[in-house]
Amino acid sequence: MLRNYIKIAWRNLTRNKSFSLINILGLAVSMSVCLLIIVILIDQYSYDTYHENKDRIYRVHTTRYQQNNGETASSALPLAEKLKDEYPFVEESAALNSEIGGDVIYEDKFATGGGYFADGNLFKILDFSFKEGDPATALNEPFSLVLSSDMAEILFGNESALGKTVAFHDKDIRATDIEEGNFETDFGYFTITGVLNPIPERTHLPLKLLSSLSTMKSLPEGALHSYEENNWENVWTNYTYVLMQDGKGKKDLQYALDEVSEKIYGSKYEDKHSFKAVALDEITPIGFIGNTTHVSFPKIVLMILSVLCLIVMLSACLNYTNMSVARALTRVKEVGIRKVSGANKKQIFAQFITEAVVISLFSLFFAYLILQLLEWGFQGLTLSQYLKISFENSLLAFGIFLVFSLVVGIIAGLLPAMYVSRLNPVNLFSKLNEVKIFKKMGIRNTMMVVQFSISLIFIISVVLMQNQAKHMLNFDYGFDKENVVTVKLFNPDNYNRFAQAVASNPAVSAVGGASMIPGGGWNFGTEVINPDHPLDSLPSNFFDINSGTIDVLDLEILAGKNLPVEGSDQLILINEKAVSNFNFGSNEQAIGKLLVVEDGEEFKNVEVAGVVKDFQFLSPDREIESLVLRNRNSALGFALVKVSPENQVKTLASLEAIWKEVNPNSKFSYKYMDQQLLFIHQVLGDVLSVVGLISFLAIFVSCLGLLGMATYTAQTRIKEIGIRKTLGSSIPQIIVLLSRGFMTLLGVAVILAVPVAYFINNLWLEFFASRVSIGVVPIAIGVGSILLISLGIVFSQAYRAAMVNPIDSLKSE
Repeated sequence: MLRNYIKIAWRNLTRNKSFSLINILGLAVSMSVCLLIIVILIDQYSYDTYHENKDRIYRVHTTRYQQNNGETASSALPLAEKLKDEYPFVEESAALNSEIGGDVIYEDKFATGGGYFADGNLFKILDFSFKEGDPATALNEPFSLVLSSDMAEILFGNESALGKTVAFHDKDIRATDIEEGNFETDFGYFTITGVLNPIPERTHLPLKLLSSLSTMKSLPEGALHSYEENNWENVWTNYTYVLMQDGKGKKDLQYALDEVSEKIYGSKYEDKHSFKAVALDEITPIGFIGNTTHVSFPKIVLMILSVLCLIVMLSACLNYTNMSVARALTRVKEVGIRKVSGANKKQIFAQFITEAVVISLFSLFFAYLILQLLEWGFQGLTLSQYLKISFENSLLAFGIFLVFSLVVGIIAGLLPAMYVSRLNPVNLFSKLNEVKIFKKMGIRNTMMVVQFSISLIFIISVVLMQNQAKHMLNFDYGFDKENVVTVKLFNPDNYNRFAQAVASNPAVSAVGGASMIPGGGWNFGTEVINPDHPLDSLPSNFFDINSGTIDVLDLEILAGKNLPVEGSDQLILINEKAVSNFNFGSNEQAIGKLLVVEDGEEFKNVEVAGVVKDFQFLSPDREIESLVLRNRNSALGFALVKVSPENQVKTLASLEAIWKEVNPNSKFSYKYMDQQLLFIHQVLGDVLSVVGLISFLAIFVSCLGLLGMATYTAQTRIKEIGIRKTLGSSIPQIIVLLSRGFMTLLGVAVILAVPVAYFINNLWLEFFASRVSIGVVPIAIGVGSILLISLGIVFSQAYRAAMVNPIDSLKSE
């Protein structure tokens, strides 16, 4: 029976080529995007599946005290030992610290990478296999170093790495390879105690090296940003992993964590934290959290992408349903003969479902070809360089593709199959002309309105996204970012020598120093106390600059004066927002005011030397906040060089030559500031590209459906048109007659879609502090576009039908 169904489905496909082409193309295009999302979902949910005890492994995250917000993947360093010592159901625990990453140097070779300080218990929890060395002892002694196999190959080639002595220059590089450090510290000499086999790519803990946790105690003072052996306040650079005993799970661990956080932080007035148990399979994907150890799609982003693509898929299914229901009238005789010959409802239903599934399977073939192009395009996105999505199609992926295709076919064919299978065979022959497809065509019209509405919402959204992207690209940061070269110092002492040497370069107009690049998304917070109100401390952002930075960035000093050229950690600049937050009154009144700022474990008295005009030192999607500009030369991480816009290749060559001359022990690493700030725009451009593609597909599928319906309507009314022309109707009158119904549906779609588009776009625009408004123009562009496209399709088919000679349309019954 199934074979017979497939034969009939094939005959219908080949006999109705235009119908088949429209449905296959619509389903294939929509399905290809869904396949891409399926591949991404398979990739994101395949992390860490290779660990033997994966069901008993947990990572401890930190949240705000007794609140489930402000979550970070990190935790306190002493937590691992406390859990192991005080809670018997904790089989093993391990602590990691992320403050190691840089150059490993052996003779004249070096390899660069990031990793962690770790204790040996890590190998009892997570499955790391060793190419060389013993995991039981590899991280026991201070200055022990375990390398990845690719780093070992770079340094030692085919030689054994065990026992070799290497130098380590830390450069503040993290294991994710995204955070590029700008400080260099000599950590001394390490002994290679192990080489790891390649770690599976789908891991939440990518790394190039591991050093023993005991090494942290032996490093020179100041080598680490913050290290105290029993420091419960630093929950930002450490990670805790736990292996629970058999039979114990997340609830047991969470009970222990709640007890620990209450004991440690319950009686404190500030720096209070709570701990949260997170299962290994919950780490990827996860929500928006801080201090992650890898880059992945946040769970909410995967959900949004999936919903958008399913909307496009639904639109394609609606197309198929519309076309199939419309064609049902031309197949009522076939159905009637089948029923009279003994076919029951189930068999008729199965026949039409089989046709839909066959079309869906054909669509799957073409969708897979389109998927190859989509994967290639996705890999070209900026984000893809960090996400490192694996597009290798496994048997699991092909199986899911096939099941997905079958489900799409069943969904698309369900409504037509149900309708046709219920038709009465007596009415099919005796009252054929009275057979109707739903009362007043209500369901079909509703589906077309839904399609038009989806397309219009997408068009308006894309227009607004393009406007927002242009707004961001032309964003006024409030400082001059053009022709500014940022040079990593690696060591603050490198600044003075370099600044003095380049000052005489005729292509350099100004030189300054800063601890971070403003506008790049980084921010450092501190507590500030106004002595006039000593019981109140206010949070504020800060970073360090020197006097030259004011000239390089062309910052405007509204009151007071610039910082001294020689530097002074007693003087600061503040912005207008800080003047307001600190209740200083006017900018002039703020000059000379004393403040107390947090400086590590101490508080220091500082004086306000000047007030600068507000500028965006945070990422452009955020509101401007209060800022304290400090003046500590020891904190400088970048040299900012303002260069001439002409002959910049020659200028950069001269800067590099000067750097090598005055700082021969550090490499010359530079970027243009405007290019550094461009990353945020590139990410926004990636999002725009993805949504734009999905929007195009939604519009394309809707247009295909409209083309099919317009063609079918014109064909079914060809005799009516012939009679009307014979009785004197003009071509414009016939075009209006055939188009009127579609225009009414478009009008309803506009009325429904515009408020929905306004609401949806307001939601995502709220994430941007500086944003475009949803005005008449974006909505008018969206409405105008969908009207022009639809009118073009409908009028072309109506005109084609109206031009048919009535003699040809009326000569045969």
